[in-house]
Amino acid sequence: MKAVEKLSLTAEERQQYKEQGYVVVRNVLSQEDVDKYRARAREFSQGNVPAGADKMVIQDVRVAKGLVKVEDPEHGIWKYVNPDKHDELFANYPSQPGLLDVVEPLIGKDIKAFLVMFIYKPPAMDFVHPFHQDAYYFKFEPHDLCCGTWLALDKTDAGNGTLVVIPGSHKLDLLPHVKSEGNGIIYGVEGYDDHPDQVTLELEPGDAVFFHSRLLHKTGSNTSEWRQRRVLTVHYASSKCTPITDNPYEQIQFRLVRGKSYEGCI
Repeated sequence: MKAVEKLSLTAEERQQYKEQGYVVVRNVLSQEDVDKYRARAREFSQGNVPAGADKMVIQDVRVAKGLVKVEDPEHGIWKYVNPDKHDELFANYPSQPGLLDVVEPLIGKDIKAFLVMFIYKPPAMDFVHPFHQDAYYFKFEPHDLCCGTWLALDKTDAGNGTLVVIPGSHKLDLLPHVKSEGNGIIYGVEGYDDHPDQVTLELEPGDAVFFHSRLLHKTGSNTSEWRQRRVLTVHYASSKCTPITDNPYEQIQFRLVRGKSYEGCI
């Protein structure tokens, strides 16, 4: 993996994360590495899936049900869940310094990674993932020591389903979430659509958003005729976080990527 210039947050960026719940960092991945991840994902979509990784591939529900036909199999994929468990290239992704050097000043030096996903928004696919808080799914605390990352592998903006955030919403408590129709079972909060404070982020390939686990965020539809929207996501939590209940989600498995583990913690 090609090294990029060492990344670190300025005092202003750390303050932005504290006050607004997110920060955008440019050029976390080099274009060379962006191309490698896009190429490997395309190999998966064409049927070159590692042995034992069938559950990794999640099709768009409409494609899976035969309601929508796609000429290119890649345009029928919703996401790959935990590809790092099946592929060496993706296995290295959560440990790269470009991510960890930004995460460390936000949640501390002892860091565990979990839930790597490669997520598509194919062109002309009408699918909105509503405003939600990732912490709704995370059965450990404190959520202040959990940070999500959303790294663009294509130029992303309002036209192809970029990330939309509500600055400062991480200061809210965990809100009630209701089941929404969409790709699989997804949950969202009510009453925040078209919020006056929402910010639609514009990213270049290799740029990443680092955000608090309670930050309200969503992605819109890809309304373009031909533009892809591919992103890599991974979450990080302090190794000192403690379970609230047993983890009900088999997809969430923690891996130490920096520092050390602690007994009785995640």
